[in-house]
Amino acid sequence: MAALLAAVTVGVLALLVLSGTMPLGAAAAVVAFVVSMAALAFLTLVVRRIDGKAHRIDLRVKKYEAELARTTTAIKAIDTRLDLLVRAVENSSARRADDLGAVLASLGEDRVNAMARVKEVEELRAEVRALAKDSV
Repeated sequence: MAALLAAVTVGVLALLVLSGTMPLGAAAAVVAFVVSMAALAFLTLVVRRIDGKAHRIDLRVKKYEAELARTTTAIKAIDTRLDLLVRAVENSSARRADDLGAVLASLGEDRVNAMARVKEVEELRAEVRALAKDSV
């Protein structure tokens, strides 16, 4: 379309110059003006295209930043939950260690008490045997 318009413009200017209606310098000035306007139009289109691409990139960056913010918030929430779980596991471990220590201490006391009772029973048996020998 633009090429057709340029060809028509050059043709009209050539007719005007050949018919003597327009001097050659004025026609050259018109051609220079039209070429500069075409260049400006082309540059405007290029700049608008680049601006559109930059705008789409900006929107994409904002979208990614929003996703990153949501991910960061989710990670902080998970980190908080993990801290709570770690504390709970540590407390549970400490309680289990205390309970195990108490059970082992109780078993140790029972064993010591049982050993003392075994000695008492042995002493009582020895006394009963001694008494039994004396009475016979």
